[in-house]
Amino acid sequence: MSTNDVRWIDVPDAPAIPSLRFRTYTGHADIPAMTRVMNAAVAANDSPEFRPEQLVRHWLDHPLSTDPHEDVLLTFVGEELVAVSVTQFEDANEGMRHYQMFGYVEPRWRRRGLGTALLPRQEARLREIARRHEQPAPPVLATWVDGPDAGARALVEANGYELVRTYHHMVRPDMDDILIPPLPEGIAIRSLRRDELRRMWGAMSEAFRDHFGGFDTSEAAFERWAASPRMDPSLVFAAFDGDEIAAGVQGVIMPDENEARGYLRGWTDPIFTRRRWRRRGLASACIGHTLVALRDRGMTSAQLGVDTQNPNDALSLYRKHRFESVATETEWHKPLELTDA
Repeated sequence: MSTNDVRWIDVPDAPAIPSLRFRTYTGHADIPAMTRVMNAAVAANDSPEFRPEQLVRHWLDHPLSTDPHEDVLLTFVGEELVAVSVTQFEDANEGMRHYQMFGYVEPRWRRRGLGTALLPRQEARLREIARRHEQPAPPVLATWVDGPDAGARALVEANGYELVRTYHHMVRPDMDDILIPPLPEGIAIRSLRRDELRRMWGAMSEAFRDHFGGFDTSEAAFERWAASPRMDPSLVFAAFDGDEIAAGVQGVIMPDENEARGYLRGWTDPIFTRRRWRRRGLASACIGHTLVALRDRGMTSAQLGVDTQNPNDALSLYRKHRFESVATETEWHKPLELTDA
């Protein structure tokens, strides 16, 4: 990605902090400071999430619904980066478009009025984007709050957002006694070859059609997923019914995360079963095979994320595999008015 000229941005009603200024993302040179702020923010909220530099670079180099040079806003005090804000949009399964914003404030700079100024600025940016689109249904603004961040929750509530969803971060604390249930006749589970990833993507896209929110099925989204530094096909397990992929789990090992957090932990995420193969134990068996593979690579624990209102009672399934909730994240919406207030 080429580096753009530095473009400083005026943010109305910014707090009176000496040397406070705002600019857009310019290129890879910004990424180390961005990941430092993002990881400090989620760690302060007791979230197990972690964003390695390599992964952030990959996201910015393969944007889907955002222009990083327009939609990534960086907040500085002097030369120190203290906040990162991102806007994007996503078509939801419910037939509407979600205009989304994410914000990360370095913990030392919280409670200074940065979020109060940045939220309406990012809403205005999303309104500008939404005006370019045809709207099949009334659009909504969406944002997320980590469980213990009372300040962020108060901010979104004060600005008219309503809680719509709660997600759990779940951790399996060890790799003992891994459950692998028996398979129905005619079903086989194995890891994938790289040339099978497109088939896996198609199966996953179909399975997530009836889940809350959206799942980008575009070619660009597939290419970003398949080329991600998180991708290791030997850790992606699928349940095959003949030539069809009926269910699957993506296992992930992120060495940078493990080094930074001081553990040996893998991810089992995403997890899916296509509709006509549900209630047959296929996702459970895929989870078991993935956990064994992670254990064989030296992992001593595992983690995943889940929507607590998942229509297929995924929370109960994961508890059977000894995953325990360690943190929550909430999703908040409000109607997006396309005219200025």
